[in-house]
Amino acid sequence: MLKRLRSRRRPRYSTHILTLSATLLLLLSVTILYLRLTSKTTTNPVQNPLPKFQNNGDDVITSQDDVTVTSPDDVVKKKYYFDHVQGVIRRGFDKRSIDQWEEEEEDYENSIFESSSNNNNVDGFNVGFGSDDVALDENVRRKLVKVRGVEDALLLKASVLREGWGDWFEKKSDFLRRDRMFKSNLELLNPLNHPFLQDPDMVGSGVSGFTRGDKMMLKRIVSDFKKVPFSTKKEALGVSDSNPVPKVAERRTLDDNVGIRQVEGQIYADGKRWGYYPGLDSRLSFSNFMDAFFRKGKCVMRVFMVWNSPPWMFSVRNQRGLESLLFHHRDACVVVFSETIELNFFDGFVKEGYKVAVAMPNLDELLKDTPTHEFASVWFEWRKTKFYPTHYSELIRLAALYKYGGIYLDSDVKVMRPLDSLSNMVGLEDESSDSNLNGAVMAFRKHSPFIMECLMEFYASYDDTSLRWNGADLLTRVGKKFLHEENGVKNQMELKLQPFFAFFPISRKNITRYFTPPATDTERADQDVLYQKILDESLAFHFWNSLTSSIVPEPESLVARLIDQHCMHCSDVL
Repeated sequence: MLKRLRSRRRPRYSTHILTLSATLLLLLSVTILYLRLTSKTTTNPVQNPLPKFQNNGDDVITSQDDVTVTSPDDVVKKKYYFDHVQGVIRRGFDKRSIDQWEEEEEDYENSIFESSSNNNNVDGFNVGFGSDDVALDENVRRKLVKVRGVEDALLLKASVLREGWGDWFEKKSDFLRRDRMFKSNLELLNPLNHPFLQDPDMVGSGVSGFTRGDKMMLKRIVSDFKKVPFSTKKEALGVSDSNPVPKVAERRTLDDNVGIRQVEGQIYADGKRWGYYPGLDSRLSFSNFMDAFFRKGKCVMRVFMVWNSPPWMFSVRNQRGLESLLFHHRDACVVVFSETIELNFFDGFVKEGYKVAVAMPNLDELLKDTPTHEFASVWFEWRKTKFYPTHYSELIRLAALYKYGGIYLDSDVKVMRPLDSLSNMVGLEDESSDSNLNGAVMAFRKHSPFIMECLMEFYASYDDTSLRWNGADLLTRVGKKFLHEENGVKNQMELKLQPFFAFFPISRKNITRYFTPPATDTERADQDVLYQKILDESLAFHFWNSLTSSIVPEPESLVARLIDQHCMHCSDVL
């Protein structure tokens, strides 16, 4: 049985023979394909339409030139075709050596020259196009079919790899341009791609340059912002007010149903709570809160300030001004009117025993019985004007002085000496003869006639497009008129003008030069004299924050020395 199987087994070298034969067949097929591709096509060749004619010797240049005679029947077959569009004769598509091209080029030029002598002889010329502009040569027709664009018409050979793959290559290159993994690191420096330099109103429109992470972070910030501080108050279960009392002319808020809020230890005004001070009822109205605050404890002086900027803008320079006031008047009652900061913003001073409270003014109550009461009803529209923060502060300080009496200080005023002696006075801005009055420091009694005149002028001539018209210019207009009336002598008791050096020893024109230390010994000596004079004669010092809020005083400069004077928390860095 085993022998039969061995006898039926194929020869040992049969596999190698089959492999060799397959290889030979493959080589043979490749060779035949190569020969067909490289061989010249001879299908319907177009003969040269310009045959050579016998030269008659008329164009002999020199006597030594040989005259060659060519038979008319000797037609050289060339692969030329007639370009119907350009009206010229072009060479056909074939593969020949450069030497052969040069020889044929010379023959072609000679044939053209010779044909000029005999235009009637057109023997041997085969028409390249039919009457319907269709090429007769099959090879030409095949190439014309491949003309799909201007590159093909100009005989610019495109890459074979792009045939059928051009659209894919374009999409792939566009993907690589858009993919951030292939972007250059320098793209991070492009301001158009920086998230903090984009317009927040354009987020989501596709042109801001925000990444997905930037948009998620922005969404989280907005979500956290919405949580503070205007959330609705939830009524206790089972408690309802069946007979609500209608409110008359109460100031509108962003949410009429909000309640008292205390978010992470911060207390905010909400339309029901107007101020905060430990020991006072949180449900007091604005007027009742002010009266209770002044009656609570010892209050030898009433001082008012206005802050209508964001909380983060309250810098150490502003803090130094409040510290200097409390340094000279420890028992003063300070009220900071504000719509932007928390009611317990100055809780640190309160814990140290000072009476400092923040209150959000109720314009309906504060402006009551004054000519400017109408501003309470247009507050929502008024706050949209350009200079609202400044004009709001100017109206609040006049109304507070008229209703309660006391001293008003700008937040950028440093108190140099006690202010007990001030009454019914305002200071001149500079030493010029036509100097304006400046309201950075004012002290007037309750129901002052001069302040009433200012309120009347504020209402009569209010201009929401001018920055100083309702402030320093208003005080100057009313002051000149007030002192030159028939009862001018009596009015002089109601309005006393302080010289410029009392509150403004350095004018707004020269204040910036004192933020840098003196460069020479002479300049240092002059500043030492000025510094000592300010300590001895000035009651307050105005830093002109409208011009210098962005300037940091350098060490050993005159402004830095004045800021550090009478400080309580001197370790705080400016």
